[in-house]
Amino acid sequence: MPIKLSKRDRRIAALLILLGVIGAVASAALLPVLIASQNYEGSIQDLRFKLEKYEQTGRLESSLKARLSRLASQGMSDEDLLAGASTAIAGANLQALMKQRVGSSNGRLVSTQILPASSDGNMDRISIRAQFTGDIEALQRTLYTIEFSRPLLFVDNLQIQAKRQSRRRIRRPRINSAATTAGVLTVSLDVSGYHRNEGQQ
Repeated sequence: MPIKLSKRDRRIAALLILLGVIGAVASAALLPVLIASQNYEGSIQDLRFKLEKYEQTGRLESSLKARLSRLASQGMSDEDLLAGASTAIAGANLQALMKQRVGSSNGRLVSTQILPASSDGNMDRISIRAQFTGDIEALQRTLYTIEFSRPLLFVDNLQIQAKRQSRRRIRRPRINSAATTAGVLTVSLDVSGYHRNEGQQ
């Protein structure tokens, strides 16, 4: 037997149905935004933990200098030294070497600048300041190839910044956009190697 509703009850029922439809549409529209926001926050937290680890590595300047002093006192082979007939050529070779190692690690070299050379006995210390971008894996591979390949290179003044995603872009999420943007790092560091004095070659 059909239930007869008054005009007032029918209006209330229609209003409740309308509110239900609006709520369902709003939930469907906001759900991708909430998921993207949660993924973004999770990526940022993980990235901050990894960045703290590498910032601690960048503060180990004293231990690196001690290692350098030991190597200098023991003498370095030609394979350990930067190649070049002069300090200027050695600096250019170091720039090219940095570009090669960043590229092979899936990073993108933004800029390099040759710093003033300094003399240490019969060796000249050649340094460059470099900036590159990439994800955390590119940073790991780049640091590994710098510190554990020949010629011997040393890292100082390591600074890492994470690229933040704006809220405007979060409101218009695309598939995996939060994860990929959160993983972009801008890395600045000084890289140095040694070159035998021109008078000692």
